[in-house]
Amino acid sequence: MKHITKYLLIGSAALLWACEPSVDSFTPSSGTADFSTYVAVGDSYTAGYTDGALSAYGQDNSFANIISTQLKSVGGQSFSMPLIPETKSIGSAGNGSYKLVATGNPASPLAPVPTEGNMELLTQAENWVNGIYSNVGVPGAKSFHLLTPALGNPNLGLGNFNPFYTRFASKPGESSVLMDAMANQPTFFTLWIGANDVLAYALAGGEAGEGLDKNDITPLAQLSGALNALLSTLKSQGAEGALANIPDVNAIPYFSYIQYNAMKLDAATAGLLNQAYATYNQYAEAMQLEKMVFAEGNNAFVIADAAHPLKMRQIKEGEKVLLGASTNIQGEAGWGSKLPIPESYTLDIDELAKIELATKNFNEALKAASETHEVAFVDMAAKMEELKAGLIIDGHRYTATFITGGAFSLDGIHMCCRGSAIIANTFIDAINDKYNASVPRANINDYDGVRFP
Repeated sequence: MKHITKYLLIGSAALLWACEPSVDSFTPSSGTADFSTYVAVGDSYTAGYTDGALSAYGQDNSFANIISTQLKSVGGQSFSMPLIPETKSIGSAGNGSYKLVATGNPASPLAPVPTEGNMELLTQAENWVNGIYSNVGVPGAKSFHLLTPALGNPNLGLGNFNPFYTRFASKPGESSVLMDAMANQPTFFTLWIGANDVLAYALAGGEAGEGLDKNDITPLAQLSGALNALLSTLKSQGAEGALANIPDVNAIPYFSYIQYNAMKLDAATAGLLNQAYATYNQYAEAMQLEKMVFAEGNNAFVIADAAHPLKMRQIKEGEKVLLGASTNIQGEAGWGSKLPIPESYTLDIDELAKIELATKNFNEALKAASETHEVAFVDMAAKMEELKAGLIIDGHRYTATFITGGAFSLDGIHMCCRGSAIIANTFIDAINDKYNASVPRANINDYDGVRFP
């Protein structure tokens, strides 16, 4: 009996061994697509913006460059980028890439702080690197921006052109991002655009901007028209491609890190604030408005509100404080307690509803455009929701938690290198499915996570 059992076990093991997948069985294939000339079109995510700035490090680890690396095994050739010089970086606010530094505060021992940016990269024509590039991602670009030469025209004056595009436009003021993309004669493209059409409004706390951002949230008809113009042109020479939709702001740490009631007070400080807002509460009572009430423990922040009869109030559950307010909340400025948090750093219920509706409508338009133009559809919104809940990849857990989640960079909006690889694989999965291809996925662990000191 023992011998029979022994042979049964050996036979079972052999059967299981025969069923094990072989890592050597994967054969890369281009399927029905031609990946020989790949062009990446989009905004800051495509460009490789990370840690609050554009740098060669981020560009080299952009999802677009990661995809280009994976395409080499299925016929992909060279992929050129308008690289920022090594050791330099520039953010839209003039800062350089964020770095984690020690604060000396036991409650928050590490905090991201921007380094000094290299402004000359965007202001001195002799430092611009105009030419034809495979990656034509432009930080801050909206859908319709990609169609107009005005985007790169410095003669329009500061705030009316995008210097991130001007620095690599083939002919500043004459060429458009789409024209420069087509100059490559692409056989394959990725297009990820539309996020800034709503995100610019959200990042400004629902405040209407000026210059390039004067249109508030892009009208749906304008976005749809831009998408169709972009896809029609990109496919006009026979290229195939992939189009991604946009994530909900709730899946992005910049909008979810600071909780509405994160002002923690001891009893003495709560008492002082109740005294400080006593006059406010007298007026509020007379006008039958909610009073400001502070107690030991967690409290709702005080925010500015131009629509409120008293121009300030305590924030309500479900409303948001943006990550950009954190320094002045924690510092001597006393935002949220001694002074109301400015409206440009908060989103109220009405603003959030406007953002939610626009995101829903934009994603429906993006899905429809992918079907009309028969390109691969990349459901990035769903992937970001998965990330928000938590993803286990190659033994590592990734979430949308700020700093510790391992996917988003220190600006709370863009991805770190591993996050970019997750995005690249999401594109690759959709491409393989649409074109019956076998493009190998990137190994997430080959890339850096959040850079700790």
